[in-house]
Amino acid sequence: MDLHQSKKAILIVSYGKNSLSTGNDFILALEKQLKSALQDYAVYPAIISHGQDKDSTGLPFLFKVLEQLYYNKITTLFILPTFLLPGNSFLKMQQILADHQHLFNEINICTPLLAAKECYGPISTSLATLYPVHNDDEAIVFLGHGSSHSSSIYYNELETYFHNNHHINYYVLTLDSFSDIGDFIAMLHKKGIKYILLIPLLMLAGYHVFHDMAGKHQESLYSVLTAAGFKVDCVLSGLGNEPFIQQLLIDQLQTQINNDNLLL
Repeated sequence: MDLHQSKKAILIVSYGKNSLSTGNDFILALEKQLKSALQDYAVYPAIISHGQDKDSTGLPFLFKVLEQLYYNKITTLFILPTFLLPGNSFLKMQQILADHQHLFNEINICTPLLAAKECYGPISTSLATLYPVHNDDEAIVFLGHGSSHSSSIYYNELETYFHNNHHINYYVLTLDSFSDIGDFIAMLHKKGIKYILLIPLLMLAGYHVFHDMAGKHQESLYSVLTAAGFKVDCVLSGLGNEPFIQQLLIDQLQTQINNDNLLL
């Protein structure tokens, strides 16, 4: 799509660091799918992290993309954030968009997946299908980033949704909850859990996955749970690589385009 042929553009927004590293190319996959499905829209990836002059991902910074789109006479934007939560990164994105709002007629923002209650069903069902529990002594533990923002409540809501829909041995931890890991371990022992599969509840598999979750040092979640007597395995890819997550993001965008509601 020639940028000059369209007055509307879709921006796929991610944090930045590790967006294209460790095999996490789902942003490029999304871009390809959207360009094929929505040929009347210009589609561009962008990152919000701009603490340095050049980001290692090779993706353009959001503020630079916005300036270029204005220069090319784009009037309406649809923003597809790849954040699971409306947390600190989402708020940072909103602020960047607000600073450039005067350049456009409309800026429409899709709801992050874990803030959209209609997504809990397909997310939990798909994850339970991908990672089934075969025996009562097995547990699936998802590890999220956590957030100082109030949006962290969505992690608890997802775990509650699992339990209310008969997926009892599915749990959601965050990096922030490591200080309370003793209580969690005691609960698992009481339930007779012997085996744990750790899965990133993160779009991208970067430092938090390879160091904080699966690292071999004694403070990683893998090491702490192993030391507590559990057999532990780790999934080392982000959720963004899963086709069902990509489809949910596309569905969120399609809903936003159909509604065309101004959210900023």
